Formats: sequence, structure tokens, C-alpha cells
Amino acid sequence: MSLVVRDNLPVLIVVALLSSAYVMPLLTKIRRFRFAEFFAVFMIALALSGGIYLGQGILNHGSFTYAVGGWAAPWGIELSLDAVSGFFLITIGLVATPIMLYASYDLVAEVGSRSRAAWFLTLFLLLVAALCGLAITGDIFNIYVMVEVATIASCAIVSARNDSASVAATFKYLMLATIGSGFVLLGIGFLFVLTGNLNLNYIGQTLRLTWQNYPTALWVALSFFTVGFGVKSALFPLHVWLPDAHSTAISPSSAILSSLAIKGYIIALLKIFYVGVGAQIIWELPITAILTLLGMGAIVAGALFALAQDELKRRLAFSTVSQVGYIFLGIGLGNIHGLTGSFMHILSHALTKALLFLAAGAMIKRTGKTRISEMAGIGFKMPVTLGVFAIGSLSMIGIPLFSGFVSKWQLLLGALAKGNYLAVLVLVAGSLLAAAYLLPVLRTALFVRPTPTPAKDEAPSVQLVAMVFLAALVLVVGVFPHQVLQLAQKAAATLLRWGVL
Repeated sequence: MSLVVRDNLPVLIVVALLSSAYVMPLLTKIRRFRFAEFFAVFMIALALSGGIYLGQGILNHGSFTYAVGGWAAPWGIELSLDAVSGFFLITIGLVATPIMLYASYDLVAEVGSRSRAAWFLTLFLLLVAALCGLAITGDIFNIYVMVEVATIASCAIVSARNDSASVAATFKYLMLATIGSGFVLLGIGFLFVLTGNLNLNYIGQTLRLTWQNYPTALWVALSFFTVGFGVKSALFPLHVWLPDAHSTAISPSSAILSSLAIKGYIIALLKIFYVGVGAQIIWELPITAILTLLGMGAIVAGALFALAQDELKRRLAFSTVSQVGYIFLGIGLGNIHGLTGSFMHILSHALTKALLFLAAGAMIKRTGKTRISEMAGIGFKMPVTLGVFAIGSLSMIGIPLFSGFVSKWQLLLGALAKGNYLAVLVLVAGSLLAAAYLLPVLRTALFVRPTPTPAKDEAPSVQLVAMVFLAALVLVVGVFPHQVLQLAQKAAATLLRWGVL
């Protein structure tokens, strides 16, 4: 890798993805559409390579900053490359690449026309670029910009199919996301008034010296951030837009939204709370206790709602509400194991939920059945697809040797270290409830034989490759978690740098 590319890699990742998104409509006009799809897959895979390179460099050599245009903070835009950034960049690349590969097989047929497919590719690249921007930005102004780009792109790809259900879900999503953006902007305004800075590190330095002069104002700012990002990341009870949006969108849209989009907002919240405000101040205020309670409530409530759903994608959508609760529980615990568990669950849930939504989409596409009760014997018809769905389900439950176990084990250690035995009980109950809403899908599909037995009609090979790749990652992270767990622990330690590890 040339020195120029290496030295400017953080900003080049975002710029390359944004540029690709802008030229995509033109590219689909002057080339075969298959070339445009290949180009989109290639650019996201290229971003994955850059993210892995940066993550490995951070793990080996530590954090560093990048001043855009040579203008140093606080006057210039500062990109912060630390373990948090590296971890999320790797997650984005590992998940977005197979989703784009899966979508490329029949995207035109899925959305209805080549022009709509071209705009889907554009929006997909914009969303990935915004998520990469959220991973590396070091100031709250650009956090807001990237949040808005991600929100608009997310809302738009929900309506990619342009039927009445997806348009209605998009409108609900847009209205609530706009309210969430308003709360985030109010929180940014409070922090700027209190500190006179937009750079997160400078905000943290100022608050450590002065926050006791205005604790109520700071508490209000943190409340605004919690509500704003809680709406955007579908934290219960602010989740009401998610089930409709994720269940009515095409499967690649459901996969990217559930696995990555909502995680970008959580990363933004983590940066503001633990980098901008600081762990010691967060611990002094009751915000961590509130996040812990909200996380536990989300784990149980989301799982109970999922149990009540017969439509497969809607059950998976409510499952996301429950799984987001695990991440917020770890944030609320606020210790090294809790935050490590949150980071590991960001990765594990991203891999697992993308796999489940893609497998569900393949089953629905091939059979025309959307309800679990109608899927008897699909395992005989689509054995590979059901096999990877089973791997995703076991990971979601938290069975050892799957990635979900690694994250839940860290959260359990965090709850025990905190002495929060209610959280321990909720973590165990959440896994049992996950088994209750996922294992019946496997039982119906694999052990209820239809009459007559259907002929095999497996998903297309390109889509199988994407799903098998995700399933393999779930197993690799579960069996050999050392490297990624080390990066997650370093990310947690980075956030707790002003606290006691």
C-alpha cells in the first residue's frame, strides 16, 4: 500500500464510498447493470479491506488522529482512529459485503425496475459511507451530519419496493427518525453552549473541569441524546417504527438496517457519552442506571413481542428490539466486561441478524410463504438455507461455539462484577425466550414433513455464498474469538480511559 493511500486511508474510505454512490446512477446508464452491481460489491469489499488494515494497525500500534486538510482540532475536522473505530469499520465491511452480494442476484426483479435498483445501490453505498463516517469522526457536528445521511438513506431503502405497506412503514420511520434527530440536535446544542467546543476530546477536557457547575444542564443534554439515539436505534419503548420498517422492506434492506444501521447510532451514543462526556461523569449521573433498566426491559419485551408473531420477518424484526437491549445493558453496566460484551454483541448480532434476514428472504422468495405456520417441510426443500438459518438461530440464543455466546458471556461477567443479579436473571431469561421464538421455526421447517414431500429448490448459488460466508463468520468468532475479543476489550478500555478499568 502506497504511503499516500496509507496515510490518508481513514478519509479515503468514506470519500471512496460517497464518490461511488454519486456516480452509481450514471454508471447504470452507460454500462450493463450487472457491472454496476459488481462495482458496488467491489467498493464495499475495498472498504472492508481498509477497515481491517486500520483495525490491525490500531491493535498493534495504538490510536491516532487524522486532521482533515491539515487543520488541527479544535478549528479543523478531526478523525479519531481508535479501537472503537477499528472494531466498527471491520463489522461494517464483514456484514455489508455479503448483503450487497446477496442483493446483486435479483435486485431489479425485487424492486421492480432498473431505475429503482440503481437508486437502491446509491442509497446502500451512502448508508455504508455514513456508517463509516460515524465510526471515525471525532466531533459532534459531523456525527450529526453522518446520522442524518444514514437516516435518510435508511428510510429510502425501506421503500425500495414501492408497495403500499413499505411506503406506509417508511413514512412512520421518517416521522419518528426526524423526532429523534431533533432530540440529538438539542443535545448537541446543550453541549456546545456548555463547553464552546464541537470536538469530542475538547468537550471532555472542558467538562471534567466545569461540569459540577451545571449538572442539571448536562443531565438534560444526556437525556436528549438518550431519547434521540434511542428512537433511531429502536430501544424499547421507542421502537415502534422498527417492526413495520424491517418486516416490509426487501430482505437486503432488512438485513442492512437491522444489522448495521441501528448500530451506527449506538456507536455515536457511545462516543458522546464516554469520549465527549467521560466515564467518571457518566457514573456520577443516573444515566447508566436508566440505560441498564431500559436494556433489561428491551430484552424481555422484545422477545415477548417476537413470540406473538407468526410472520417470519416480523418475528425477526421484534427480535432485533430484544437484541438491542443487550447492547444497552452492557453500556449501562459501564465496566470493562459490560462494554466488551456490548461491542461483541454489536458484531455478533450484525452477523447473525443479517444471516437470518437473508435466509428468511430466500425462503419467502422461493416458497411464497411468509408465515411460520405455513413453512412445514421447507428444510427438505432448502436444506442449505435452513442450515445457515439454524446456525444464526443458535448464535442468537447464545449456544457455546457460536458468536452470540461470546458476547452474552461477557455481559454476564459484567453483570456479576457489578453485583447486578437482576441483570444476570434477565440475560438468562433472554436466551430462553430467544430459544422459544426461534426453535419453533426450525421445528416446523425441519421436522414437520409435508405431504407430498416438495422437490428441492435451493436459493441461487450467489445468495448461498453470501449466507454461508456469514454463517462461517458466526462460527469462526464463536470458536476462535481471541483476536476480535481483544479488539473489543481494547475498545471498551478506550471508552473507559478516564475511569477505573
